[in-house]
Amino acid sequence: MKDFGKYDCIVVGGGPVGAVAARSAARQGAKVLLVERDETPAYPYRCTGIVSPRCLEEAELGGGVVLRNIRGGIIHAPNGRSLRIESKDTRALVIDRRLFHLKLLEMAQESGAEFISRSRVVGLDNQWVLIKRNGLPYRAKTKVIIGADGPKSQVAKWAKLPPPNQLLLGLQATARYEPKRGDFIEVYFDQYLAPGFFAWVVPAEEGIARVGLATYRMKGASSLLKRLMDKLNLKPLRINAGLIPIGPRSRTVEKGVMVVGDAAAQAKPTSGGGLYTGIVAAKIAGQVAANHALAPQDSNGLMIYEKRWREKLGHELSLGIALRRLFGHLSNHELNLIFAILDNKALLNTISTYGDIDYPSSIIKALLQQPKEWLRIWRGLNSKFASSSTPLKPAA
Repeated sequence: MKDFGKYDCIVVGGGPVGAVAARSAARQGAKVLLVERDETPAYPYRCTGIVSPRCLEEAELGGGVVLRNIRGGIIHAPNGRSLRIESKDTRALVIDRRLFHLKLLEMAQESGAEFISRSRVVGLDNQWVLIKRNGLPYRAKTKVIIGADGPKSQVAKWAKLPPPNQLLLGLQATARYEPKRGDFIEVYFDQYLAPGFFAWVVPAEEGIARVGLATYRMKGASSLLKRLMDKLNLKPLRINAGLIPIGPRSRTVEKGVMVVGDAAAQAKPTSGGGLYTGIVAAKIAGQVAANHALAPQDSNGLMIYEKRWREKLGHELSLGIALRRLFGHLSNHELNLIFAILDNKALLNTISTYGDIDYPSSIIKALLQQPKEWLRIWRGLNSKFASSSTPLKPAA
């Protein structure tokens, strides 16, 4: 077995989140190895690539990776009722995910991190990371391991960390598509199309859209995507699938190990997006890893990461989980009733003004500042559900 050498920190997984974690640790003076099993940067067709402007700021990237500015969207109910939400300002960005990934990898290496691709981590042995590269076994010694290896993280498994709350399946196709508004996305809430979640159409490159859905239903999910494509009269050019972890692991730190991004199940429960939350947590993880490696504390020194990322993201993730439990398993009839109530100019203006894909609490706070409007909506919901003999119940 050949030695790669000794490192202060080894990051397993060279995606955007892993690249940011490596960059963050290297900037603090740590000797960092970033290990990726695939040839990168590969084009992540399964990622919708829609982020907030805030996400690019956290990633320290400019507008060169942006394909489209999104100012609004059309949200569809099962019965065909549509709600139009439009802002004067850009509320989201559709990015070139391959270029986004490439630039983050370049920044990690420019910061001093060593990057190796086509190298698979096959085990952990105390402070040793076991790697297989070109069919040959290697090992590297480290003080801290950061797992950024996705929703089915082997690092988390080896460290015996608890599982995510739930795994959803996301399916996405690219298709030829000319939107009526290039700065709008479309979202479909329909248990027939996307049980437990929603479906989307996101305009991307010129003449191309990313069309997909997420669902808790693992079996037969491909038929759901076909159903969606048929409804939209679109033919897929390429189809990809991937798991979306919802609900963070109850613990993301073990002795000498931290997990981050999808490996920690830090994706937003309301949208399934994990770039912003993952990048925020990755910056914290890199800083904590470097500080711990260069100025060793006690064996629980990495717990600072657990505390800091939960202070930053925990409230919004908990709120997102609560919203999913409340609305995730409503019937189509119940969804139609809710859309009827939400079809209100004052409410839609509030959503347009305060809507934030990273912080859903912004809308709730704005509504609480309008008690009369909130009370009117709540009474309307109660009235609708009472008259339909269908009580509004949160999911178990």
